[in-house]
Amino acid sequence: MVAFGTIKTPVLSFKVLKLPSSKIEGSRQLKCKASKMELTITQPDDWHLHLRDGELLQAVVPHSASFFGRAIVMPNLKPPITSTAAAVAYRESILKALPADSDFSPLMTLYLTDTTSPREIKLARESGVVFAVKLYPAGATTNSQDGVTDLFGKCLPVLEEMAGQNMPLLVHGEVTDPNVDVFDREKVFIDTILQPLIQRLPQLKVVMEHITTMEAVRFVESCSYGMLAHLHELILLFLP
Repeated sequence: MVAFGTIKTPVLSFKVLKLPSSKIEGSRQLKCKASKMELTITQPDDWHLHLRDGELLQAVVPHSASFFGRAIVMPNLKPPITSTAAAVAYRESILKALPADSDFSPLMTLYLTDTTSPREIKLARESGVVFAVKLYPAGATTNSQDGVTDLFGKCLPVLEEMAGQNMPLLVHGEVTDPNVDVFDREKVFIDTILQPLIQRLPQLKVVMEHITTMEAVRFVESCSYGMLAHLHELILLFLP
């Protein structure tokens, strides 16, 4: 598992706006001088990055690598990254698109489907380059047509293997039932899928990505069992 620590620290320069001296009736005269401030921060990681492929990949990779040290790379390509072999090949494409002097590190993920096998999870862990598995409910978002249709009925052995392999599950949390209002889809997902999943497999590391409702925030904060976090706490789940 990857160890998180300080990477290199780029220097950011800021200039204070120089305002012209002026006299305002009833006020004191303002005097401002130009100045320069340097701020050094630890280079951040991107915990949810879409690099796509083809021309888009060639354009986005150098840009992301100029700001971030590492990134969790989303697998919803067309076709999706459903196997360890595909993840390794995709990683090679990313590395080839990097500038020659870049040390950017892509952390790969697998796209969970109804037919993903426990053996694939073992291969992913052994690869050393796949760090998580992404759950897209079928039809929920971009390129999710190959996503999961029945998490408990078709993916439970895979989820159990993930728990055993210490492999986090990254969740796009919404139901796709057309009878559920779009603004309630995250809450219904929590009630009908996520909460039962955590109760059934409390040892499985789960990340709710890009949460959008107060109900989701409250659920993460109040969950007293399992290993659940939202996207901004993702680093905690990648620690050994």
